[in-house]
Amino acid sequence: MLLWVVVSLVLDLVTVGITVGINVPANDRLKVAGDVDAIDVAAARAEFDEGRWTRWNLVRVVLSVVAFAALWDLVLAGRLW
Repeated sequence: MLLWVVVSLVLDLVTVGITVGINVPANDRLKVAGDVDAIDVAAARAEFDEGRWTRWNLVRVVLSVVAFAALWDLVLAGRLW
């Protein structure tokens, strides 16, 4: 049981690390570009690197689902709560 709790915690921490280290800085770069009506949208999208953001977002989703599944399996087995 403890193993799955630790695995879930580690996966959640990695997810937060990806969010803070990759996704949020990319979002901030996009925000700094300015008002959508006054900027070169193509240049802002290129700077944002949508493909990189999407790939890392998919990694975050997969890690979050696996972390949740590890804990949910313990709940269904009656070992947690």
